[in-house]
Amino acid sequence: GACGEIFLLHGVTGSGKTEVYMNAIAAALERGKTAIMLEPEISLTPQVLKNFRARFGDSVAILHSGLSAGERFDEWRRLLCGEAKVAVGARSAIFAPLSDLGLIIIDEEHDASYVSDSNPRYSTEEVAAFRAKYNNCNLVMGSATPSVESYYKAKAGEYKLLELRERIASRPLPDIEIVNMCDELRNGNNGFLSRRLSCELAECLERGEQAIIFINRRGYASFVMCAQCGYVAKCERCDVSLVYHRDENVLKCHYCNNRYAPLDVCPQCKGTHLRQGYIGTQKVAAEISKMFPSKKVLRMDNDTTRNKDAHLEILGRFGSREADVLVGTQMIAKGHDFPNVTLVGIIDADMSLHFADYRAAERTFQLITQVSGRAGRDVKPGKVVLQTYSPGHYVYKLAARNDYRGFFEKECNLREVTKYPPFSKIVRILITSESESDAFDALKADFDDINALARENADCFAYLAAMKAPLKRIQDKYRVQIIARITENFDSLIQKIYEITDSHYSSKTTCFVEINPSNMS
Repeated sequence: GACGEIFLLHGVTGSGKTEVYMNAIAAALERGKTAIMLEPEISLTPQVLKNFRARFGDSVAILHSGLSAGERFDEWRRLLCGEAKVAVGARSAIFAPLSDLGLIIIDEEHDASYVSDSNPRYSTEEVAAFRAKYNNCNLVMGSATPSVESYYKAKAGEYKLLELRERIASRPLPDIEIVNMCDELRNGNNGFLSRRLSCELAECLERGEQAIIFINRRGYASFVMCAQCGYVAKCERCDVSLVYHRDENVLKCHYCNNRYAPLDVCPQCKGTHLRQGYIGTQKVAAEISKMFPSKKVLRMDNDTTRNKDAHLEILGRFGSREADVLVGTQMIAKGHDFPNVTLVGIIDADMSLHFADYRAAERTFQLITQVSGRAGRDVKPGKVVLQTYSPGHYVYKLAARNDYRGFFEKECNLREVTKYPPFSKIVRILITSESESDAFDALKADFDDINALARENADCFAYLAAMKAPLKRIQDKYRVQIIARITENFDSLIQKIYEITDSHYSSKTTCFVEINPSNMS
């Protein structure tokens, strides 16, 4: 269609978004233009690359972190001299040296890996929007679970919304069953596999099909939860989970620095089963091997994939049915297509829900939808067993019904009340220094000026405070920070904040200004 527009493609898992992308790229090439196709780092599987090569042959150049300097140079040169017309890669491929750009696609646009949190810090979406405008070409962002901010823009008409509501060939989405782990404990089951999941797993393996067991590692052991009633300690001001800091023996809020005494008994049910641990992949894999000695179990996490091709190798082995069960963390959630997988077990869905972050509910919804999307992608129907200590939470109810829009409405209402994005922007000014006193001096100088700015624009600031960073020291550097939530006139105020931080520049400290940071520690 017309040029210079931004589209949000919202399509359920397995609905054929890749096909849409391929057709759009083909159309751009026919017009004599070039295209950039971005994937989250971890989804650049050989599968994806094979599809692209099969369709577009040698006109595809691949850019990702697994390439050696020589390989990267070759691909870069092919793009530069026009030999390759399509750049496929992770976030840095947005800078690919293509001329006559006709299309930019960002797949899984909600993925956190599109925001670079090391230098140079950039948001891929912003760079993409700039390039699309500059080249007057279309930008397409796709996801089964768009970020709340993007969907909000689409509803407001800033982006054009395109929807794919059905899977290819009308295959059913997997059936998601919620298991209440508090009941399991009451019934004397102390293990991490519910009876329901053990039962489903046995049946699946008996039928000669494969299963994926997903372990949610995000923010492990940071929150405190009662295993008897599911209560979680939260900050009364920010409504995010508190983090236990062992060194000071306190519970802390990462958003406002409020401190609370640690708990011995649950304030809700007076139970003493307080847990703050997580279950490791090793433990789960060992347990499943013990239950099914004749079956092969593979595990995939940071420990087993240290080496650059390791995760592709593990996925390859699982794909060729060398193993029956794959136990893994976040890495296994993305775009892989295993036709023989009919069961997905989510061991501890709550880990990401009680992460100290305003996006915790959103990330949990995305994770469940993505992981569930690995089941029943072929002819055989899929089943998902989701284990939780908070079975009544709206995230699970809506994810089980696959109701993204219902989730979006609910989440928006909550964020409007608490003034979190998209109803504000969070600005975090992080100051690091090898000397604690230099860090505090810089913090005080910046804070005094920003505080004055906030007083002049009282209706634009929903929150402003200075504090130590949750991780007080990293690599011998002290870390302190200022956090603000700005609801109006953002562009002019952020400009002033940049001017303030620049005016206090010193070689003894380093200062970063981040907007809606993806990680608050």
